[in-house]
Amino acid sequence: MVRRITSKELVGLDPPRCSFVIEYCKDWSARRAAEASGFSPDYGYKLRDEPAIVEAINRILSERLEASHIDAEWVLMEAVDNHRIARQQGNISASNTALNLVAKHTLVDAFAAEKVDVSSDREVMERLLRGRKRRQLQDDDVSFL
Repeated sequence: MVRRITSKELVGLDPPRCSFVIEYCKDWSARRAAEASGFSPDYGYKLRDEPAIVEAINRILSERLEASHIDAEWVLMEAVDNHRIARQQGNISASNTALNLVAKHTLVDAFAAEKVDVSSDREVMERLLRGRKRRQLQDDDVSFL
């Protein structure tokens, strides 16, 4: 069972700010939460950035994540499952979307090679030549006899 955080546990917040935190965690709308808590809608963004409110929101989020056991590995496995299901159903677009999420996931990071920073055309050419030499060495190692 999920443990609920009570307003008494949100130490350091007056009742309107406590109400703002509770409302904000429902739909992440600072304007709506401020208005529902008796503040001006435009004041919601300033409230959201107050240190005590940030701490309370983080505490609620931590409790939610702990209760639902969602972590990076869970997200990765869900994306893999979504890819497989979509592929089986013939939905190539959904399959590719899920596969893209898997490829970008921090545990996989399939696009890491694309993140290499190069500062000049000369450096790019040197990298290409080194890669070509590595490829030639690999091809020379192959024997079909």
